[in-house]
Amino acid sequence: MCVSLFVIEWGSVVSGVQDSDQQTSTITLIIEPACKLAISDEAVSETLVKDDTAETAFDFGYVELDPNKPTLEISSNKQWKLSAMVTSSTGPYDKKTKDFQLKSTGSPYVTNGFDDYKPLSDKDQEIASYNQGVKSEEYPCQYRILLDWKKDVPGTYETTVTYTLSTSGA
Repeated sequence: MCVSLFVIEWGSVVSGVQDSDQQTSTITLIIEPACKLAISDEAVSETLVKDDTAETAFDFGYVELDPNKPTLEISSNKQWKLSAMVTSSTGPYDKKTKDFQLKSTGSPYVTNGFDDYKPLSDKDQEIASYNQGVKSEEYPCQYRILLDWKKDVPGTYETTVTYTLSTSGA
């Protein structure tokens, strides 16, 4: 009887071979249209006192409030538009919304004639727009209020202006 013994050494047969495995990961970032509106110096007021300044304002038919108040700060990642509207008004006399006027005092993106005083409305009015995104773009404004000796009786008049920043376009 003949017995043979075979010894196989695995290491010597496959020496120098390495193993590797590979997988992939996909990163997906979906960026939706985004915009941010901030306002500084939002509470603007003026007191007409019994002296030449009140009389002069009534004679001119208006009072201008401080320039650059309010100042709006706009950031948007795409085309945008800024609008304004009067949302409430109180006082001893029911002033018309058109008595409250607004102008831009220094933005390059003014639209619809708001680079000069224009009456506000109880409907949204576009006051500025731009065809691309901006970061922290300042939009300084100024208010003017029309006055009438016969109608504007003494008292406190308060009006709320609502500004809306929205992205637009494709």
